[in-house]
Amino acid sequence: MATVSMGQKTHLELIKSVKLTADFIETDNIGNVYAVSANEVKKLNYDGEVVLKNSSLAFGDIYSLDASNALKMLLFFKDLSQASYLDNQLSTRGDRLQLDMMGYSQTTAICRSYNDGVWVYDQTTFELTRLDEQLNPSAQSGNLTQILDFVPHPNYIREYNNWVYVNDPEQGVLVFDWYGSYTKRIPVLDLKKFVIRADKLFYMKEGILESYDLKKAQFAQIPLDGLEYIDFSLYDDKLLLITQNLLFIYRVVVN
Repeated sequence: MATVSMGQKTHLELIKSVKLTADFIETDNIGNVYAVSANEVKKLNYDGEVVLKNSSLAFGDIYSLDASNALKMLLFFKDLSQASYLDNQLSTRGDRLQLDMMGYSQTTAICRSYNDGVWVYDQTTFELTRLDEQLNPSAQSGNLTQILDFVPHPNYIREYNNWVYVNDPEQGVLVFDWYGSYTKRIPVLDLKKFVIRADKLFYMKEGILESYDLKKAQFAQIPLDGLEYIDFSLYDDKLLLITQNLLFIYRVVVN
C-alpha cells in the first residue's frame, strides 16, 4: 500500500469537495470512509458518495468508531459505557459489550485488538485492560497513577503493530506493549485523535497536519489552507478533512 509521507517537498492537491455534516470521520483498512454524527454512521466511498447509513443505533451518541477491520467495526457509546460491532453493511453484529456490567463503568476510551480482542481504559481503576474474544482480561497495565506519577485522562486508543497508543491530551501519547506495560510517551499535547499509517503517527494542531515517525522519532509537518477543520483521516495517498458542512478530499503529492 502506498503511504503518506510528509516533508519539505510535500504538497496537497484538492481532488474534490462535497457537502457533508459530521462530528468526526474514520477510514477502514480497505479505503471506505465513515462519517459519524450523533448516533448516525454514514459509509462513503472515496468519491465522497454516501453508499450506506445506519441511524437506528439505540445507545446515545457515538463517541468513537474503530474501523481498522472493515468487517467488524467497533462503536463506543461513552455516556452509557456500551460498545457494539458493525459489519461492512453497517448492520449490528453480535451482542453489545455492556462495559458497565463488566466492571468498567467509567470507560473513557476503547479500541479493537488482535484476535477480536479490545483494549479498555477505565477511569475508576486508572487501568488499561485488554479483553480477549470471550471478554476475559488477558493483559493489564496496573494502576497507572502509580506507574506514571500523574492521573491519566485518555480520550482515544489505537493498537498498531502490537503496540497500544493511548492519547492523553494533557500528557501526550502514552505507548504500551501488548502486555499492557508502559514503555514511553510521545510529547504531543492537546490532541483529540491521531491516525497511524506506515509507522507514522499523524495529528492536527493549529491548522497544521503533523506526523511523528515511530521508528526514527522525527517530526514533520505540512501546512493546510487555513480553513477551520473539525477532523481528518488518511488512507493510502489521500487526506480527508471535514469542516462544518464540507468534506475535502486531497491527494498528498511528494515531489
